[in-house]
Amino acid sequence: MLNSTKILRSFYALLVFLSFLLYPSLNKPTEAVHIIKLEIDDWIPLIPIFSVPYILYIPFLVITLLYFIFFTRLFKEISISFVFCQAIAAIVYAVYQTHVPRPSINDTDIFSKLVLFIYSKDQPYNCFPSLHVALSLISFLYWIKIFPNLKVPMGVFVVSIILSTMFVKQHYFLDVISGILLGIVSFYIGNFSSVIKIGIGR
Repeated sequence: MLNSTKILRSFYALLVFLSFLLYPSLNKPTEAVHIIKLEIDDWIPLIPIFSVPYILYIPFLVITLLYFIFFTRLFKEISISFVFCQAIAAIVYAVYQTHVPRPSINDTDIFSKLVLFIYSKDQPYNCFPSLHVALSLISFLYWIKIFPNLKVPMGVFVVSIILSTMFVKQHYFLDVISGILLGIVSFYIGNFSSVIKIGIGR
């Protein structure tokens, strides 16, 4: 028979999974689509090799969530952080949809092909705030909370993911800044929930 903790872990895992369904449901144009490009965005080049950390974001999140939800005492905190982050992002996408026009890519090297693969799997909407940035940052903050020695190597990896969002032309500078802010707030919301006993099973 499953004990109560296993049931709770499974419940939070399901909650997080369902929160990920918000993104594709909103990743489409609305009546008003905004482009929040700044001058600095024109200075940022397309660097196809950054398609690698951009794609590695997915296994990074999967490993993070599986480990923290099923093998640590922080399963409620990280779940609340992820759900809060995606809920806030979804609200913004619904009321203020943004778009990043994509550049033409004619090169045939492997990294350029990876960029085109990214473009084929993700519509150019839901840009502000960047969930690549926010969720990567949340994951990083939880990892270093229990493994402080990972701060430098994992920090380098997460910074590469954050930069990749701009270097593969999926996001603008403001998308990244807002993603950083959302990630930090979401991390503290999850941690604060344990202090004030928010969440099922408290």
